[in-house]
Amino acid sequence: MIATGLVNDIAFRHLPMGRARATVLAQFLFLALALIIPTLTHRLGLNYLVAQPMHWMILFAGLSYGPVSGLLLGLGVPIASFLVTGMPVPAMLPLMLPELAAYGLLAGLLKPRLSAFGSVAVALLAGRLVFLALLALSGSLSGSPLGFAQATWLPGLPVMLMQICLLPVLTGLYVKWAGKE
Repeated sequence: MIATGLVNDIAFRHLPMGRARATVLAQFLFLALALIIPTLTHRLGLNYLVAQPMHWMILFAGLSYGPVSGLLLGLGVPIASFLVTGMPVPAMLPLMLPELAAYGLLAGLLKPRLSAFGSVAVALLAGRLVFLALLALSGSLSGSPLGFAQATWLPGLPVMLMQICLLPVLTGLYVKWAGKE
């Protein structure tokens, strides 16, 4: 019974946005975690290309509360992080805003259609393609797109696979827990 409910949450369900107070508090918690995780990553000396610290909570928000929540957190996290920590560097901010917004928006938008696992996979790929396209359009891409992808995306592939496998399960547990209150 619990496994069936969890699978249904992973595949289809978002938390309702109707309980405004709880929803707003959850969004602020997600934002705080999305700021804390990159700070810890940098303090531990982990490579951001490998750890992808901002992505986790943005995808989590899209899966939990839907595309609007994911989009807003995807736009809010890099701006808040820049204002609080100075990271990402100013040159990266215009590239990261659409990338991270795409992660959250697509994770929430595609979850009912593809399952949470499929929506995370597609959101991660699409967000990276948005970043690459903006980099190319800005004239900042040195070398080939394939070379850039190999240099910047391959180091993070294990973490991407972890996100695809873990985030839907963690989100399903969260939706089940938060939906009971």
